[in-house]
Amino acid sequence: MSEFTISTRYANSLLELAAEKNNLTEIASDIKVVFDTFDASRDLQRILKNPIVKIDKKNAIIEEIFGSRISSVSLNFLKFILKKNREELLFDITKRFLELYDEKLGIINATITSAVELTDIHKSDVKAKLEKFTNKKIRTEYSIRKDIIGGFLVKIGDTVLDATISHQLELLKNKFKSGSILLN
Repeated sequence: MSEFTISTRYANSLLELAAEKNNLTEIASDIKVVFDTFDASRDLQRILKNPIVKIDKKNAIIEEIFGSRISSVSLNFLKFILKKNREELLFDITKRFLELYDEKLGIINATITSAVELTDIHKSDVKAKLEKFTNKKIRTEYSIRKDIIGGFLVKIGDTVLDATISHQLELLKNKFKSGSILLN
C-alpha cells in the first residue's frame, strides 16, 4: 500500500472521529500546530523516523512538545500513530488531514504573486473574483516578485492563471516571431 493511501486512511479516520465528537475545528487547529511544528523542525521528523529511538522515548517527545498545546484527542491520535509504527508518516498524515479538512469545508489555497504589494481593496477584489471563478472559499497567500513587471500570477493547486505583463509581452513576442501579427 502506498504512503499516500496510508496517510489518507489515518487522516480520514481522524476527520471522522473529530466530526463524530463535534470538535472538528478544534482538532483541525491542533493538527495545524502539529504540522507547523514538524514543518519547522526536520530534526523532530528525523528523531521520530529513527528506528533506533524507542517508542517510549518518541511518546515522551510527543508529550513534551504537544502535551499542553493540543487537545487530548489529538495527542492520543499522535500516540496511536506511534503505537502503530507509522511515525515516519506523521508529517504526511497531518498534511493530508489539513487537505481533507479544507476539502470538506470547500476551501482552496491560492498563492497570488504581484510585482508590488497589493492594497487591501485589490486583495479583496482578487479574492472575490477567484471565489466566484472557483465556486469555493479561497485562502490567500501573497508574495512579491519584481520580475513580473506588473499584473499578477495566481496559483491554485496545479492551475496557474498568469495575468502578468511579462507573460503578455512574451505572448506578443511569440506572435511577432510566428508572423501572426500583421503590421500596416
